[in-house]
Amino acid sequence: MFAVVDENFSWYLNDNIKKYCSEPDKVDRNEDFQESNKMHSINGYMYGYLPNVTMCAEENVKWYLFGMGNEADIHSAYFHGQVLTERNHRIDTISLFPATFVDALMVPKNDGQWLLSCQVNDHIEGGMQAIFEVKNCNSHIPSPKKSTIARHYYIAAEEHVWNYGPSGINNFTGEPLILDEESKIFFEKSEQRIGGSYKKAIFVEYTSSEFSQRRKRLPSEEHLGLLGPVMRAEVGETVQVTFLNRATHPFSIQPHGLSYKKDNEGAFYNTISGGPASPSSHVNPGEKFTYEWEVPETVGPTPDDPDCLTWIYYSASDSIKDSSSGLVGPFLVCRKGSLLPSGKQKNVDKEFFLLATVFDENLSWYLDDNIALSGGNPTQINKEDEDFQESNKMHSLNGYMYGSQEGLEMCSGDTVSWHLIGLGSEVDIHGIHFSGNTFLTKGGRKDTANLFPHSSLTALMKLDSEGVFEVACMTTDHFTGGMRQNYEVRKCASSPEDNEVYTHEKTYYIAAVEIEWDYSPSRTWEQERHHFHDESPGNAFLNKTDKFIGSKYKKVVYREYTDKSFSTAKERKEEKEHLGILGPLLVANVGDKITIIFKNMASRPYSIHAQGVKTDFADAAETSSGAVREYVWKIPKRSGPAEGDSDCIPWAYYSAVDKVKDLYSGLIGTLLVCRREHIQLLSTSAQPIQFNVLFLVFDENLSWYLDENINTYAVNPEGVNKEDEEFIESNKMHAINGKVFGNLHGLTMHVGDKVSWYLMGMGNEVDMHTAHFHGHSFDYKNTRTYRADVFDLFPGTFQTVEMLPKYPGTWLLHCHVTDHIHAGMETTYTVLPEER
Repeated sequence: MFAVVDENFSWYLNDNIKKYCSEPDKVDRNEDFQESNKMHSINGYMYGYLPNVTMCAEENVKWYLFGMGNEADIHSAYFHGQVLTERNHRIDTISLFPATFVDALMVPKNDGQWLLSCQVNDHIEGGMQAIFEVKNCNSHIPSPKKSTIARHYYIAAEEHVWNYGPSGINNFTGEPLILDEESKIFFEKSEQRIGGSYKKAIFVEYTSSEFSQRRKRLPSEEHLGLLGPVMRAEVGETVQVTFLNRATHPFSIQPHGLSYKKDNEGAFYNTISGGPASPSSHVNPGEKFTYEWEVPETVGPTPDDPDCLTWIYYSASDSIKDSSSGLVGPFLVCRKGSLLPSGKQKNVDKEFFLLATVFDENLSWYLDDNIALSGGNPTQINKEDEDFQESNKMHSLNGYMYGSQEGLEMCSGDTVSWHLIGLGSEVDIHGIHFSGNTFLTKGGRKDTANLFPHSSLTALMKLDSEGVFEVACMTTDHFTGGMRQNYEVRKCASSPEDNEVYTHEKTYYIAAVEIEWDYSPSRTWEQERHHFHDESPGNAFLNKTDKFIGSKYKKVVYREYTDKSFSTAKERKEEKEHLGILGPLLVANVGDKITIIFKNMASRPYSIHAQGVKTDFADAAETSSGAVREYVWKIPKRSGPAEGDSDCIPWAYYSAVDKVKDLYSGLIGTLLVCRREHIQLLSTSAQPIQFNVLFLVFDENLSWYLDENINTYAVNPEGVNKEDEEFIESNKMHAINGKVFGNLHGLTMHVGDKVSWYLMGMGNEVDMHTAHFHGHSFDYKNTRTYRADVFDLFPGTFQTVEMLPKYPGTWLLHCHVTDHIHAGMETTYTVLPEER
């Protein structure tokens, strides 16, 4: 179990203070005290104290891992020196969240004492580490045959000044980075701010072991930015990397996903048996070390994997400071025969590599150097100041922010392999969204890839839309913080004509309507649920006082009308009651053309834009207040379910005038795209029950209507302080379809029904949701079919799960994150006896 066990919430906190504090009466339960009680543990042990994790080489070892806890419990469980298979995919790092349960198979190959750790920066520092030992129990096991084919790389760690915004412009607003409202936080330079340029350490490739001539980057590598060179190997090969440390701190190279002995490991840590660390784990300034790593069949792609697996290599002498300083690069492990002599993949036209991370320059080795280099006054800078620290958290893709990345250019018709990697800390929950096109990963159709620290994936995209499109993190703070770039798809001589035929047309009449919304019309369920507390935790969000708004807010929602006159709203029938704040469920089949006649009945400009579909324009035009506009969504095959998907897959639709404010103001709904043959199946069988469910912390502080809501609903509007932390927290409504504490109704079915749930996640860094169905399990597709009762949701996650209810009763459906339970992200679903 990976968990930050928060002893502040234990029933025994007072007992522990009395027993273990030397002066209990003097204990101040301040932030430092509370932090000291957050125990970053594996099975309740920290800093390598987990006992007796021992196994034999070449034996099958099954690992059962799970996470529990709160918003801090984003975990990347990394097994050093070994590779595992999980859901028929090759991995060495497993992402865990509260109530995530995973089993993975390891056949350990390399004996020794190895680190098992959570690679989230805060958790490394907090001690979430254990040692597992692989013993050579059978002396008759032959040594693995060493490959005669070797790939050589010559890589140096060098110090350079890196500019996160070399163009000086926010390319999405046209404003200078130092003046633009969103970007100036990070790029403004003053006596107390560093600005956008930082000294960093970067991996640089050379042509030989003499390190006299750099290997020049090709135009196709321009997009790599501060990433180290792309290293590649096929199954059956050996990789030799000669590393020269030209920097001023000890560094190393540690690869994910490869096989290596202890004396070629790049991570510095103590083992149970002690002894000196290997020279490979800390190469001192001016020194060289040659690493040798193997690529046996056991670390190569499985039959369910793509031709090339995406991995990370990084410096791990001090993994937090080293990676924050910039030392990271991509590594591809590919099937035998899948690479050209140049190293490029045979079956793709273009390859692109993206690192999504919030580079925390406060954790870099070079923070003091950067303060000095910026020309600021070191005596005026308080390194503990929250605003100063925030200004040094650079929300970037490959070290670029606000559209400053060059080289993401490709042709319509190209097959593109995207290799995506993540790094960082608890805030590094990323949903990397590619507008305008979709991709395949793990057998499923997506347009958003979820990344976490030390996770990686390969996504294959067949381009069919031309124009300039955005690749951006859907996590709202990251989006506004600059984790946005453009990629361009051009019509080239090799581009095929678009001959897609759309044989069926549908028209929907949708309006944006302003309404009064009550997140909690009744508090009876809430009070019964939390009767054992002195007061309900919902009070902080729902009580209406001089300082707080309460449960009612003005919002804007999508609603369906009967025709283009927009005089009659379509009545929501009983089976649609569960939609709550969501817009109508829009349904399409592959081969359809959907026309949306959109009327903006609201008081400011909005639009309607769907993910996953094909449009004639890269951006959805805004519709001014009172106006009507037509939007056309085409549904080609690449918008529909892939071979490894369910028969129908959900996409989100929302307003894209201001993606953050429009979302939090209420404009979101579900578009369902089904296989065309699914229609015939439905005509000959019972109609499935369909529920679409959005888990989202609606942040009313970011709504267009905040000031209006204060004036309308606060008891004393003049007394409200919008900067007060308690006020800000009170406006974060932890909702399922816009309702809290059991107020979402209509999730009703019968025993034996075929029930399809369409789950959606959107939002910010807090929007890590583990949707837990009490009483029943469900099936979901990930190339193959798997069973669970919890599904992990993040910004940009859309997933179909299918349930066959068996047990009558009223059951809990909630997010399993502790704070979200207390804040009301819970409802119930009801299973009635079988209809006869």
